[in-house]
Amino acid sequence: MLEMELKFRVDDFHDVERRLESSGVSPGDPVRENNLVLDLMGGPLGKTDTLFRLRNCEKGTLVTIKKPIPSTALKVRHEQEAVLECSQEDAQKLFGLLGYGVVYRYEKTRRECRIGEALICLDELWFGRFVEIEAQSEEAVMKAVDLLGFDPAEGIRFSYAALEKDAELSCDSRDT
Repeated sequence: MLEMELKFRVDDFHDVERRLESSGVSPGDPVRENNLVLDLMGGPLGKTDTLFRLRNCEKGTLVTIKKPIPSTALKVRHEQEAVLECSQEDAQKLFGLLGYGVVYRYEKTRRECRIGEALICLDELWFGRFVEIEAQSEEAVMKAVDLLGFDPAEGIRFSYAALEKDAELSCDSRDT
């Protein structure tokens, strides 16, 4: 499956929530997500911008593999997901037997809803609030971007790992 997405940094979610509500939808209840990114020794997946992630979910552990596809306007990736009916800790141990270890972890609180074919995610992390819009077509993403009043040119195509690294560097530079 193809996943196309753009993220937008926001100070708060009030304007987005208001626009969603005027479209007849509202984000669901907040869910706390724990995300573990795995790789082998030497980081071969990271070197090819391939994501191997374990995320806690209602039914167990969501396993996600994402591989990049070159694109200019959006972040586009092949995505494959499966749910393992076990805890995230057990899934981590399972993949550890194959040599995979945690190379990055992050937590976020997410609220979701749909506008047409687009999934709208209101994500809160320690380094900021983001609205992530994802769909299987560029048209669906851009339709949601327009409806929510964002400028596509301000869309962020970086991962939360890259954004967190920038936030840490920014904090470090202020401390010196």
